[in-house]
Amino acid sequence: MSDTRTLIGPLGVWGQLSSLPAPELRPFVARAAELGYGALWVGDGSARDPFAQLAAVAESAGPMALGTSIVNIFGRDAMASRMGAMTLHELTGGRFALGLGVSHAHLVQKLRGHAYEKPYTRMREYLQAYRELPYRGPVIAGPDGTPTEPPLLIAALGPRLLELAATETDGTLPFFVTAERIAWMREQLDAAAPADRPRPVIATALAAVVEVDPGLARAAARAWMAPYCRAENYQRSLAAQGFGPDDWESPYSDRLVDAVVAWGAPEKVRARVAEYHAAGADHVALLPTGPDGAGEHLATLEALAPAT
Repeated sequence: MSDTRTLIGPLGVWGQLSSLPAPELRPFVARAAELGYGALWVGDGSARDPFAQLAAVAESAGPMALGTSIVNIFGRDAMASRMGAMTLHELTGGRFALGLGVSHAHLVQKLRGHAYEKPYTRMREYLQAYRELPYRGPVIAGPDGTPTEPPLLIAALGPRLLELAATETDGTLPFFVTAERIAWMREQLDAAAPADRPRPVIATALAAVVEVDPGLARAAARAWMAPYCRAENYQRSLAAQGFGPDDWESPYSDRLVDAVVAWGAPEKVRARVAEYHAAGADHVALLPTGPDGAGEHLATLEALAPAT
């Protein structure tokens, strides 16, 4: 397996990138690389295709790793994901990491028109198919001459998918979780990981708002949180973390806002990132959130840059 921790580093950037017009896309990524972020993660929704976006910015990204967080397995069969992953692995010189997930019922059924059935079983079968399917394009050879594969991680929020992540992949990409939940996930992964495999990686996303005024900061956080609070999978995850409907129903409690979004002066946000690392996260991908809740807020990235 690839050395995923070294590849992605401790701090990265997460975003759909679709809020950026095409002329601004490569400059944004180039600036993130210049600031010292280790990885760029792009989601899979109803806007730009993640594989196409990452291919478009690969040269601008410099040494940054490029990853999908996450590809919806109900919207792309295992062969399509394998072809995309192996292509980007080759074209980036081994800087690509594939993140897969089961997504959400409303995105699979209402948006894509597929049946959202047995997500755990679908993921298990998908991983098996992904590993077994042939790929006949050019590949990167390792030091011993054998073909190499990009790191593979899955989005996991509960025990069953976390066990699958530990036993069948390089790790997990949790989303919308507290630092305390990361500590619980670390315990679950380490307990399930076979002795002959590297320690599973946790690469988590964390929304960041650089704003010292509590009212303004929480308003930006709430605007960002809105679509995630409506998703049933995240509601179940939040319930497991000790929250309830009074927290995740609009206008969203201060307790939830403060638990899942890092806000304040840059030093306060950095301290929250450190909490996630101390809890067991190997990598924290910042979602740079602006005053209106939109992502790709470059000033936030600049304020929190590891190189400063």
